[in-house]
Amino acid sequence: MNCKIVQDLLPLYHDGVCSQESRAAVEEHLAGCGTCRQLLADMDAPLPEAEEKKTEEDAAVVERIAREWRRLWRRTLLTGVAVVLVLCLGGFVFWCSVTQCTVPMDSGDYAYLNTCVLESGEICVEAGLNRACRNLISYESDEPGIWHLRILRPLLRLNIFLGAAEKMFPFDLVMVRWKFDPRDFSSDEAGSVYFGEGEDAILLWSEEDGYAVPAATETEEAYWNDWSPGHVF
Repeated sequence: MNCKIVQDLLPLYHDGVCSQESRAAVEEHLAGCGTCRQLLADMDAPLPEAEEKKTEEDAAVVERIAREWRRLWRRTLLTGVAVVLVLCLGGFVFWCSVTQCTVPMDSGDYAYLNTCVLESGEICVEAGLNRACRNLISYESDEPGIWHLRILRPLLRLNIFLGAAEKMFPFDLVMVRWKFDPRDFSSDEAGSVYFGEGEDAILLWSEEDGYAVPAATETEEAYWNDWSPGHVF
């Protein structure tokens, strides 16, 4: 059987649809013909169009995976940035609540209160606070001529930001002291100075009736004259 006939039968042989006699004849020819064997081998090679299509499909899969990865990376980055911003904002709010935002202490925060007036006319106030947290002194007027001496505390009752000197007081009770001249608060209208506010406010001085606190003893006079202005934790 010559090559021309065998090459016509090769597609049928390759697909397994030729008769047994034709298969035997083709195989006998292929045993001695390298050209026909190569033609048969080429039938198993993918077509150029199919190979190109497979390459395009593979490239599309790679691009889709890369696109999904970039989208996931952007989402992760934005989520991380949002979490960091929320944590920073929460930390800032917490810090402000502990150190910056203050509210007046109520009467339940005072352990005791002593007052006296010196010969100089200055009023001295000594109070014990039952919570060792950072505190500030505030003179505020809610209405013309009416002043209130108030102790302010942080919005949150925490002492984590106390200084080294303040931490020397390991007890719940801490001392605070003030010395001031109430006449500095006088005005054209009848003025008065209270300690605290509301129903628990204690009148210290009024422009109409004068001092509402007892005169200092000799011991108190000596103590307060040596005491530096300000307050002590």
